[in-house]
Amino acid sequence: MRKTRNTLLLVAGLTAALATRAEDAPQGTQVGSTENETAYFLSASVPEKELAILMKAAEARDIPVYFRGLVGDSMEQTAKYMMYMVTTYRVRGVQIDPVRFDRYGVKQVPALVKKCGEHFDIVYGNVALNQALGMINERGDCRNKS
Repeated sequence: MRKTRNTLLLVAGLTAALATRAEDAPQGTQVGSTENETAYFLSASVPEKELAILMKAAEARDIPVYFRGLVGDSMEQTAKYMMYMVTTYRVRGVQIDPVRFDRYGVKQVPALVKKCGEHFDIVYGNVALNQALGMINERGDCRNKS
């Protein structure tokens, strides 16, 4: 019984942390309702130290981080993993949004997406965010658009 109670407290704490972050997120975050957005697609399959570095880089630029789904298809495992990442590396966390992955056709991570109107650009791979944004701004469909 104690293990279940601790897990529930952990999930409740994560839910509260995510709710706080949701207040900070831009309104109208459904894919169809956003004309312009920049999003970073990651996964728990990325080695944790590398994942933390990538997440912090996105956070520094106010770029939301998305996972396709739950870690191990388990809410409990996801909550524990994210709580570990938040407490160990001081990252904000992620949003789980398989619809965004499908909308942009993201099949591998890391992937940086910049959407402008009906167009979007994707840069795949472990590329510094400044470099990936520079690539989009130099030769992408969304070059020099906010």
